[in-house]
Formats: sequence, structure tokens, C-alpha cells
Amino acid sequence: MFEVTDKERGSGARAGVLKIGNMTARTPFFMPVATKAAPRYISSKDLEELGAKAIISNALMLHLHPGTDVIKQAGGIRGFMNFRGIVFTDCGGFQILRKGLFLGIKEEGIKFRSPFDGKKVLLTPELSIHIQEELGSEAAMCLDYCAPYGSSREEAEDAMKKTHSWAVRSKNAHSLKSQMLFGIAQGNFYKDLRVESMKFIADIGFDGISLGGLFIGEPKKISYEMIRASIRYAPEEKPRYIMGLGSPEDIVKSVSLGIDIFDSVYPVENARHGTLFTWNGKLHIDNRKYKNDFRPIEEGCGCYTCRHYTRAYLHHLLKTDEPLGFRLRIYHNLYFMQHLMERIRGSIVDGSFHELSKHIISVYSGEDPENSMESNVSNRITVLRRDDERDEQKNAADTIPSEDRNV
Repeated sequence: MFEVTDKERGSGARAGVLKIGNMTARTPFFMPVATKAAPRYISSKDLEELGAKAIISNALMLHLHPGTDVIKQAGGIRGFMNFRGIVFTDCGGFQILRKGLFLGIKEEGIKFRSPFDGKKVLLTPELSIHIQEELGSEAAMCLDYCAPYGSSREEAEDAMKKTHSWAVRSKNAHSLKSQMLFGIAQGNFYKDLRVESMKFIADIGFDGISLGGLFIGEPKKISYEMIRASIRYAPEEKPRYIMGLGSPEDIVKSVSLGIDIFDSVYPVENARHGTLFTWNGKLHIDNRKYKNDFRPIEEGCGCYTCRHYTRAYLHHLLKTDEPLGFRLRIYHNLYFMQHLMERIRGSIVDGSFHELSKHIISVYSGEDPENSMESNVSNRITVLRRDDERDEQKNAADTIPSEDRNV
């Protein structure tokens, strides 16, 4: 199902091929996020035109609405959303950061409250696997416990042990042979726990290995220390996946350490706020200097936005908060990410990855990621908070008699 085809001398960067059924994705690759089987402001057809070979959705959220029975009737998640590529499903454990959803942790699993109807659910490893098998995704994730940055060693060790117990239970519950199952290594920010967790997850014999609980608010230097400490114990023949990482500079750094798969809301959230990706760094389209700039975002870019619209028009759409602007900006950033991954793969093959990596890091590391709203963790938390606020507003509206609502 996975084969490493090329490696770069002097680093851990590697290119490969992931095959699932009749679908193929070359690694390293980046997955746009479609939490509820719908990417933000773009369609499944757009994803195919962008060159996205894989996406990730959230199994818990789809279980809560519309329900796996509905999606199963549609022929699985790919049929439901009409996407012809590979679909990964996340177990939903990261939703513990949503105060409106998370109710608590037990040995059996994680307790959540549905944002749709308020019903409580205990997400066990067995239920998570059952949901993901019903959804028919090509790759499923084990249920894990992501302890927050700043956790004590005792808390981190408890989270790791629960993750290990749940990993074994997930493996035992998994029966869909056509579906890959990824184990998730935890350990918080303690090197010895990271190494212990990676060894434990590797020994179980999963189809792929995920590194969870990184880039969640800690200084990035610490996350990279955790990757370096544990990645050497990840099986060479298995795909390696960092969850929730998607800035261009962090992707090339992580590829150099041997990571194959990425996903993140980072490109979309940057686009929402008017930050566009180019080969020379970030372009902030809200800057007034673009009001009369009739060039595309980037000369030579083949995306739909750059082929049809100017910086001046995109500046106007942002300033007037037009929904079309969201779509055009998101389209460009996701197009850039797919072509960045294409160039990364090509550079590993031809031996020029070091030069490409050096360039991307130099043009994208100008802002302090810990103080910038554009950091990975800020985007992830912002999305969760926005979802919570939207759910609270919806629930409040549901308590108002229909004749009193401002419609």
C-alpha cells in the first residue's frame, strides 16, 4: 500500500507512493480539511481541479450529523460528497479543545455533547472505528488523547497510557481490510514519553503512523525536538503523518525529518483573513497599495483566481467582505499548497530539495509564529471557537418562538 521511491541525501526527506484500491497519491502530500464532508467555500470538483488527491474529514462530526446511516446509503463518504480521491477520517479526539463539545475523559473513551441537538455521546475506540468503517473512508485514525501543552508529566503519562490502551482496542475492533488504520503516537512534550509512545504504536503493526499532540501552542522548537527524538523509531516502510500542520515553512522542515502526510486549516484561515501564499512569501491583500494593482496575485500562477482576477479586485472583495472573495482567496492558497507539494516531491527526486526548502523557509519565516494570528495553533483554535460561537447562536435561536425571530 505504501512504497518509498526516493530519498534525499543528507536529510530524512523521502518521496513515495500511497496506493489504496485503485487510487494513488504521491507523497509527501497535503490534505485540505473537509471537517463535515465539505471544504470551506469550495466544492469537491474544485478540489479535483486543484490537484488534491486526498482530504480529511471528521468522523465524530459526521456521526453526529447527518449520521453514518445517511452517508452509508450514499455509497460512503466519497459518494456522499462526490469526491473521487482518497478520504482520511479523523477520530474526533481533537474536539476536546471545544469547550461546547467536550464533557470529560474516562477509561472507556471521551464524552462529548452534540452541537446539533445537545445529546451526549461516549466516543469509545470501538465506536470510533465502527463510525469510520461505516463512513467508508480509505484511512481511519485510532482514538487518542491529546493532552494540552503545559501538562504535567503525570498528566502526559496518563494521556499516553490511555492512547496506548485505545490503540490496542482500535486495532482489535478494526475489520475493514480495504481501509488503512493509523495509530497515533503521543507523549506530550517529554522526549522519553515520545520515544516510548512511538515504539509502542510501531509495535502494534498499524498501516501508518501519526504524530499527534504537536504544534498545539508550544514553541515550535520544542515540537521539532519531539519529532527528531521519536521519528527514528517509526517504521521506514509505513507512511508518517503529522496532524494539523500546514504552513509552508513547517511543511518543508517536517519533510526534511521524514514526514509524508499533512493536513491543516492553515491555508484556508490565512485566506479568510486576506493572507495569500506566493513563491516569494505571504501577500497581505488588505494592504491599500493593492487598491490599484491590476496584476494577478502571482505572475505565472495557473490557478483560476490568478487567471481571471486582479489584486485590485481581490482587495475590493476583502474590504467589502464579499463571500466571493473568500472563495477566490481560498482557491488560490489551496492551489499553492498542492503545487508546493508537487515541487517538494520533484525536488526530492532530482536532489534539489535542500535549495527549495531553504528558499521557502527564508521567505515564510519573516513573522514570529508565536505572536502572529496566522500560526497553525491559532488557526486551529480559532476555527474551534468560531464553531462553538456558531453553535451557541444556533441553540439560542432555537429557543426563540419562530414568529419572534429576525428572519
